[in-house]
Amino acid sequence: MSAQGIKADDEKSSQLRSSGYVSRLEEYWYGISHPFYDLMIWFVFLPLGGEAACRRQFARWVDVQPEEKLLSLCCGTGDTEIALFNLVPTVQIIAVDLGAGQISTAKQKDKSGSIDFCVGNAAQTGLAANSFDRVLITLALHEMPYSLRLKVLREARRVCKPNGRVVAIEHAKLDGKLSQAVRYLWWFGWLPGNPEVATSRDLQQRGLATEMREAGLEALERYTTDPSWIEGVVSAPNS
Repeated sequence: MSAQGIKADDEKSSQLRSSGYVSRLEEYWYGISHPFYDLMIWFVFLPLGGEAACRRQFARWVDVQPEEKLLSLCCGTGDTEIALFNLVPTVQIIAVDLGAGQISTAKQKDKSGSIDFCVGNAAQTGLAANSFDRVLITLALHEMPYSLRLKVLREARRVCKPNGRVVAIEHAKLDGKLSQAVRYLWWFGWLPGNPEVATSRDLQQRGLATEMREAGLEALERYTTDPSWIEGVVSAPNS
């Protein structure tokens, strides 16, 4: 991207709406989508073995330990967080998302009542620095312009303990044209006005591990689903 392109992207993310969303369209979409959000997510996970299996896989990538504290940024309707709690019932989870509807749905799903789901801004949580053993960002960065992605990653680094881990799970860059085409079609890339197409492509071109490094994180491990449509990068704060 050119210097002008980066500047325009920075200006876009610096002009966030009071709700924390990038645009009125995005704000409107997430405001109305929560009733059918889970159905859409269920559909996109079908080629990967189903949502439940993928969420359990994501939880294993995070590798949270008993009694640890985990912060989930952009948690959506809470399925990964619930999978994490089912895997390690003594983990302490705080999960934030801008969408009030998504948070309401997440609370209804959490039969344990043990996960602290709350409306919050992932780029500026207001939580104490160095206070979480694990920080998780699941399938949200691809929705954001570059500079906003860095803000969220830097916030993740800020609240993570020096010996903790930040785990980002995202759309992976695919080499095969057939795989690219199938994922593009299955994940609604053809949908007119889909705001995620450009930002997801930009994230894949720059590289998730590269952006994490720019935010002060060192990539340690990388996992992928089968097929490798989704990657998980485990990182540690740079000293």
